Amino acid sequence: MSIYHAMCAGLASLWFFSVSALAGISLDGTRIVFSESNATQGQSIGVTSNLQSTTPYLVKAQVLGDVQGTQTQTPFSVTPSLFRLEPGSTNQLRILKTGEQTLPRDKESVFYLRVMALPAGQNGNDASKTELGGAITVSTGSVIKLFYRPSGLSMTQQHAMESLQFSRKGTVLRITNPSPYFVTLSSVTVGGKAIPMSVREQNTMIAPFGEMNYSDVNTMGKVTWQAINDFGGKDIFYGFVQ
Repeated sequence: MSIYHAMCAGLASLWFFSVSALAGISLDGTRIVFSESNATQGQSIGVTSNLQSTTPYLVKAQVLGDVQGTQTQTPFSVTPSLFRLEPGSTNQLRILKTGEQTLPRDKESVFYLRVMALPAGQNGNDASKTELGGAITVSTGSVIKLFYRPSGLSMTQQHAMESLQFSRKGTVLRITNPSPYFVTLSSVTVGGKAIPMSVREQNTMIAPFGEMNYSDVNTMGKVTWQAINDFGGKDIFYGFVQ
């Protein structure tokens, strides 16, 4: 079995990671905003092997349509999609839009960049050799969001984060996103009580013109929420349950 096919088989079950740095490799961003205006030149992100790494990595990168990795057909390609990364080095990935799929012009679309790495042993016993070979051991990986942002949306991303609307019916809190942007929440408190949410439960990101419901909310009054901006930072906003 070739190393490429062995890698693909070994990575098949590793479909979900919520951080951008695991073991010996890291990405230089926690999200990618692919603007329509960048369609020609593409969007770049760096993959770095930590200085503490003692082995090179075989790295595979691709853009997926869902976080589970089942939707492999997307209008994006990654170059290089398979490469060797030496200890302490950085390689730039370039993401290009292929034009194979028409995306909405009135709202953002979301995809996922998955970067997987396998430690690559050396052929033979000579540590100075650079040929890719040897045993494949434990794989690591990262998945980050890629937002495709059309030109000419009706508001800014900052305005979108602060435009969330909150209402409650019984013990169900509804958060409505009236904007054309995806809004990713870091935390929400209502009346001083934190609302449980997590990436694993997939209830932190509200789609454009969409809504999210949260059960067992018994408080009213002031709402404080933190949303993640384009740079991965957290902005804080205030409002009230209507």
